Amino acid sequence: MEDYYRSMANIQNAAMAREADRHAAQVALPSLLSGGATWLALKRAIHDLVGRAPKDHDVLILIGDVAVMEAEFIEPHSFLFHGINQDGHRTVIVAHYTQVWARVIYRPKQGPSRVITGFTNEPSA
Repeated sequence: MEDYYRSMANIQNAAMAREADRHAAQVALPSLLSGGATWLALKRAIHDLVGRAPKDHDVLILIGDVAVMEAEFIEPHSFLFHGINQDGHRTVIVAHYTQVWARVIYRPKQGPSRVITGFTNEPSA
């Protein structure tokens, strides 16, 4: 009889452990399925290059042929990249975080003042 109670307790403990694991996964899932890490990587890359680039150079995100002047994060998944394409036309790129492929570059200034890609709509903590 003692084995029976021990087995029942083990079954109940295992069920409670599975429930705790399921809850932990549900809590973690939203942060794993968001663009937050991509947003932070873009910001870190800009910050790093601003510190290394000559002061007479622009520091920009490039997406395809678009020089991004402003990056915007729309939580939890999407980005808007406002910029100018290689033909000089204002352009906005809308992208899901899984589709963002970007380069961060510095190049000689194109105008009288230095341009650094800006970031708006910071994600909430």
